[in-house]
Amino acid sequence: MGTTPAGDQTLLGHMRRRLHRGAFGFKRIHQEMRKELALKKTIFCVALLALVFSFGCGKRENRLVATVDGRKITIGDFEGAGDKIAEKFLPRTNDQAGKMELLNHMIDKEVMALTALAAGYEKDKSFIDFFEKYRAQYALAAMENVYVRQKVTVTDQEAKDYFDKMHNEYTLSQILVASEDEAQSIREQLVHGADFAELAKKYSLGREAGDGGLLGESSIGTMFYWVEEALFNSKEGDITQPLQTPEGWAILKVQKIKTVTPEKDLTYARQKVRADKEKKMIEGMKHKIEKDIGLQIFPEAVDIAYNNLPPDIPFGDIVEHKVTYDNAPKLEIPEQYQGMILAQYSDGQYTLKDYMKFYEELALPERPRRQYGKESVIVSIHKKIFDTMLPVYAEKNLKVLEIPEVAKDFQEKKEMILVNLLYKNQVTDQATVSDLEVQDYYNAHKNEITEPEKRSFSIILVSDKAKADLAASLAKKGESFAKLAKQYSEDPSAAQNGGGTDLVQKGHYPDYDEKAFSMAKGEVSDPVQVPRGWAVIKVDRIEAPKPLEYASAAFSIKQALATQQAEKIITEKLVKWRKDYPVKIYERNLKKAELKKTRPSDAMLQQKEQEQQKQQQTLPPVQ
Repeated sequence: MGTTPAGDQTLLGHMRRRLHRGAFGFKRIHQEMRKELALKKTIFCVALLALVFSFGCGKRENRLVATVDGRKITIGDFEGAGDKIAEKFLPRTNDQAGKMELLNHMIDKEVMALTALAAGYEKDKSFIDFFEKYRAQYALAAMENVYVRQKVTVTDQEAKDYFDKMHNEYTLSQILVASEDEAQSIREQLVHGADFAELAKKYSLGREAGDGGLLGESSIGTMFYWVEEALFNSKEGDITQPLQTPEGWAILKVQKIKTVTPEKDLTYARQKVRADKEKKMIEGMKHKIEKDIGLQIFPEAVDIAYNNLPPDIPFGDIVEHKVTYDNAPKLEIPEQYQGMILAQYSDGQYTLKDYMKFYEELALPERPRRQYGKESVIVSIHKKIFDTMLPVYAEKNLKVLEIPEVAKDFQEKKEMILVNLLYKNQVTDQATVSDLEVQDYYNAHKNEITEPEKRSFSIILVSDKAKADLAASLAKKGESFAKLAKQYSEDPSAAQNGGGTDLVQKGHYPDYDEKAFSMAKGEVSDPVQVPRGWAVIKVDRIEAPKPLEYASAAFSIKQALATQQAEKIITEKLVKWRKDYPVKIYERNLKKAELKKTRPSDAMLQQKEQEQQKQQQTLPPVQ
């Protein structure tokens, strides 16, 4: 279909964000191009696609601010939209003109939804196929929101108690098996004196089995909740009861306990308690389903599946597209084993032949890996079963889609998908730009199309102003900045790189940019206060702006010109579509509605976007 339901990911939203980042992938755009591509009306078009209608009136006023062919837009709806819409699509002002701008976004969304329905888009096979998958995802998200997140609370005492426990570090060993019965049998042997390491080597499916099950050291705050709960009242030498985990059933032995200073604070403790409560409730639902369906996983079949896994694909090869679905190694299980039952439950079973098939359906990073041990096979089995069972449980047992506010939001999401499909077919597919047009534009403006200035600089980051003053003084006297960074900086990376950055554009390091891009090469700054403390900066290298070659600029020019064409098309079509559906606006009620948020400056939006991109690039891997 080429579109996604999330407002911020709409096709037009994607194009407009490209414009605001700089039409050619660089920051400086000459004034003429800015004026041409300002596309003031694009804002309303993008915004109507980006609105997130995940709200209901509840206690909000039900007075009408508009109707579109009988569809009601209330003050509650309007104020909810103002709270939910992405900042970049908000009006500049919260006066009546700003309110009218937002209301028009909402009206246009309703008009486009009605147009898509009238055109029969919801009967299109591609939409039906897509929406069935989306329905399952939505039911799961609604279940987690209504039955988990909205029910979880954390008291101050709970947060404090957990923080106190974060001072404990445990050295642990593990035996991981597929069934509770097997786990109980092994624990009985351990209680009667059997050697933990030997039984781990013999029975455990965990990757650490060859090391006698030794997991190493972990502190409270860094482990899964089911592990931590089993450890809270334990002492050295204890063996836990079997613990149900996503990988199977685990038995832990506490080898050692010591007191440590937590790396995280009380705020983190509160967040961890909340996250653990949410996960526990979701896992509880999964365990109930497992019990209800009588799920069994057979270790012998797990062994065969694991032993026939292809060599692990380096993650770098996946990221760089060196390995794709087409050329990825396949799971080949000998034919004599393919009929063997791997998992069984009340409504059916999975054989090893079935497993070969859904192994191929898994995303490459999600496929079981030899390095993760046999437990990765079990995780993939659970994923397959729960991907199938949980949406059904949410919709049939919990009836989440029948909850009034959920049902309303679900219908809005459905219409948003239809709006995106309408926009793609009626607008973007009709906006075409020839290579000649791109070349003509480049030739007319190539003197202004430049790659922005880049700089590299070094940073000494400390928490104490006096320490920063000392470092700055020594650096200005000529001492090696890299040496000083390693000696004084509290940023862990400074020990490896002397506090130095790569050659970057302004905006890559927003906390330091204002100072770093105002200094001369070789200059050392006075201490600058930043969110993380005090910084001393030295500029190492400056690369002046330089013209961008046609080959580098062509793609973005083409996208920008296509967006300009799309703006013209959608403006004309909305004028036509609005004539098909009567619209009535209640300005007196609109005056009573509140618009609490307005769009920040372009500079602020750009800085926030760059910060988000940088944060996404540095997020730790998901455990």
